[in-house]
Order: sequence, then structure tokens, then C-alpha cells
Amino acid sequence: MKPDKEDKEFEKFLLARGLIQHEDLVAIEKMKRDTNVTLGIIAVNRNLLILDDVKRILLIQKETGAHFGQIALKEKFLNRQQLQALLAEQKRVNLQSAEILILSGRLSPQQLKKAQRAFARLKSTTSRSHK
Repeated sequence: MKPDKEDKEFEKFLLARGLIQHEDLVAIEKMKRDTNVTLGIIAVNRNLLILDDVKRILLIQKETGAHFGQIALKEKFLNRQQLQALLAEQKRVNLQSAEILILSGRLSPQQLKKAQRAFARLKSTTSRSHK
């Protein structure tokens, strides 16, 4: 499962278990928007793209709805190896929902660990039942 998708699934799990409220999800998304670094910015910082390249990709993204990285590959702004390195860096530097919940005091580290174990058990049970 992709990290973003898994993060969203974990958020839904926490909400369903009553560990967080809808307002917490809104706060998480706001903090992500305010703090997380976009792929385009990372690429510019690594001298892989210039600002005009990013603007062009964003324009195509607005028109098509495609992912930034898909467009960068298709339009030959980046190669696959460069994109993979940028995505790995983005994952490393950007906050995930669990980190935000702890930093904001919405969950204690102990509550988070317990919820993560329960989520992992649920996922393994679900994946076994789909085989």
C-alpha cells in the first residue's frame, strides 16, 4: 500500500475507534499543507528542476489532474531514478499523520503504539481474508 493511502486508512481507523475526531483530521491536513514540502520544491532545491519547469508541470497538473511525478516523467523533466530519489526524500522530510497527532498532543505515544498494533492486526486479518 502506498504511504499516503496507508496514512489515510490509519486516519479512518483512528476516527472509527473514537481516538480522534473529525476536527483532528482537519487539523492534520492543515498542518500537512503548512509544513510538508512539495516534490517540486525538493527538485528545485536539488537543482533537478528550475522554477519554470515546476510552473509548467503544475499547469499540466491543473489541466489533467495527474500526479506531479507522472508529469515530470512524461514530459522528460526527470528520469525514473531522479523521481524515486525525490519521492524518498519527500517521505523522509514530510510529517505523517501519526507524528502530527503526537506533536499536537492529540494522542500520546502509548496511545499511538497501541492503535498502530491494532491497525496492523486488522490489516493482516483483512489481507488474509481476501486471499
